[in-house]
Amino acid sequence: MADVIFFDLDGTLVDHRSAVWETIGQIIQAAPNATASPEELATLWWTLEAHHMREYLAGQCSFAEHHRRRLRSFLPMLGEPVPESPGLLDAWITERYLTVFEESWRCYPDVQPCLETLKQLPRGPRLAVLTNGDPEQQRAKLARFGLLEYFEAVLTPTEPGV
Repeated sequence: MADVIFFDLDGTLVDHRSAVWETIGQIIQAAPNATASPEELATLWWTLEAHHMREYLAGQCSFAEHHRRRLRSFLPMLGEPVPESPGLLDAWITERYLTVFEESWRCYPDVQPCLETLKQLPRGPRLAVLTNGDPEQQRAKLARFGLLEYFEAVLTPTEPGV
């Protein structure tokens, strides 16, 4: 038996992809002045997410700045002006993206039974989450689904510095 099992969070415990699709779909539907098709806008969002997440993980920007960078490229395609102020960009992310995104989080149905089975083993392994997301957001996901209690640690890039 393994001593420690590390779990990824997004795409393993929580369905990140569906939450993003739902959120971006709503944003795109509410964009009457978009300069690209819904399919092109969705593809652009995923491309920007991958690019700017790599910058965040490389330590080139904060988690908040990675959102701002993505938005600066995305808003013109939505047909919306790009605010100069980081505060206004943050407000857009919070109000139009994060609110819907967080409501769209879903835990995969087999997660809790799996963790419960591991917890019940006589000499069960220690469990931890190793994730590349924002620590506050990732812990909020785990807490929302009652999963925090199963893990001894939640490790993100900002804590160990890598």
